[in-house]
Amino acid sequence: MQCKNHPDREAFAVCQKNETGFCRECCKCLNIEHCCECFSPKLHCKFRTQCIVWEMSRDRRKKKAG
Repeated sequence: MQCKNHPDREAFAVCQKNETGFCRECCKCLNIEHCCECFSPKLHCKFRTQCIVWEMSRDRRKKKAG
């Protein structure tokens, strides 16, 4: 799977619900709107307990709020 933002790069993290991938650069980025971010953080997702995208985006939201 390829990165959503960089189609020439292999995905490092994948949203299983939306079948969307993000490369390492996107996963390190702190810009929530353009980086590795959960597409529906307030909706139920059966994959959430094992989702690396959710964990990274949750950490970013905490940093932005704090």
